[in-house]
Amino acid sequence: MQVNAQHYFGHLLAPPSKSHGQRLLLLAALSDDPCHIEQLGDDNDTRAMAAAIAGIQNHKKTKRPISISVGESGFALRTLAFVAAAFFDSYELTGKGTLRNRQHFATINLLEQLGLSVIQKNGVLPITVHGAIHHTEIEVDASEGSQFVSGLFMLAAKHPGNWKIKIKELNSRPYFEMTLAALQQFGFQYTYAQDTYEFKGNQTLSCVRAQVEGDWSSVAAHLVGAAIQGELSISGLNPESLQPDKNLLGAIDQFGAKYEWKEGVLFISESKVKTSFDFDCTQQPDLFPVLVVLACAAIGTSSIHGIHRLQNKESDRLSAMCAALQSWGVAYQIEEQKIDITGKGTIEHTEIETFHDHRIVMAGCVASLLNDKGQELTEVDAVQKSYPDFIKDFKRLTNA
Repeated sequence: MQVNAQHYFGHLLAPPSKSHGQRLLLLAALSDDPCHIEQLGDDNDTRAMAAAIAGIQNHKKTKRPISISVGESGFALRTLAFVAAAFFDSYELTGKGTLRNRQHFATINLLEQLGLSVIQKNGVLPITVHGAIHHTEIEVDASEGSQFVSGLFMLAAKHPGNWKIKIKELNSRPYFEMTLAALQQFGFQYTYAQDTYEFKGNQTLSCVRAQVEGDWSSVAAHLVGAAIQGELSISGLNPESLQPDKNLLGAIDQFGAKYEWKEGVLFISESKVKTSFDFDCTQQPDLFPVLVVLACAAIGTSSIHGIHRLQNKESDRLSAMCAALQSWGVAYQIEEQKIDITGKGTIEHTEIETFHDHRIVMAGCVASLLNDKGQELTEVDAVQKSYPDFIKDFKRLTNA
């Protein structure tokens, strides 16, 4: 698909956060009372979570084994792997698309730590879980991310026992804090000291009404686009959100773009200086593709840290974006856990291989601002995973 944006201009209502929405769906399923969720998204990941939970609820009164499909949602897989144990003694986890090619050893190892038996081959789907939980005092290595830890806590909140969970090397801590905040909204109580959480299981969880936040991850590409060229206002975002992708504002500020909040609306206007920046994406790896585009737009060498967490996403995002940089004629250098990108404000016109990764599609669209001829993308349907209206919003805001 050919994309050719000249500038950003207009207003955007932020789409609902799939990260927040999926957490609320899980907690509503575990709740002792019905919960009405407002502003739930219509993206593929949220739909996959809702469908999986509906299947669980239809099956939980039977004794038959259940197969739970999570679509392409990594979060649904890593959380339902645990939450399903609140309803069944045996269950199979399946998925589709790129998720079937990804390894899930961190999730498998934690399930086994609890005493559950896991049948799997080479760490990929399908995965079958059965048995009972025997251990409620565990130490968790969370260096590969926080999603499976979120699933553990949701299960533990409803499973009987005195829980003592120590977490080591927690990556994506802000996302885990989102889970804790959502749990607390449903009445969850715990104590915390020295990386250790203690609480009684089988707690009463209840929340009559919950509202999904606007999604900082989805608007990230638009924010970068406006910072490069144009001006934009965005409503529906929470300025106090725990979503870590909100930290993108720090890179945009270094780049020289102006932003301010007025009555809950975020206003952003382009940078006149386009200064290089330094940013650590360890806690927000989804920002990496669009940060690469921002670095190309900057004049000088920008540094992006935390690149060690990019290989096992919807694609190998480091490799994918390095291939794009080569095609764009932009110099870069990788050193340990950092990539330095020497931007010059423009890129070559080329075809971008998206690897069916929604974040690369979004970044590729914004990259079209940096060449008068725009860019070619191998496909754009991947945005259905998180932001179905992205292409429509992108064209409206850029006249592409």
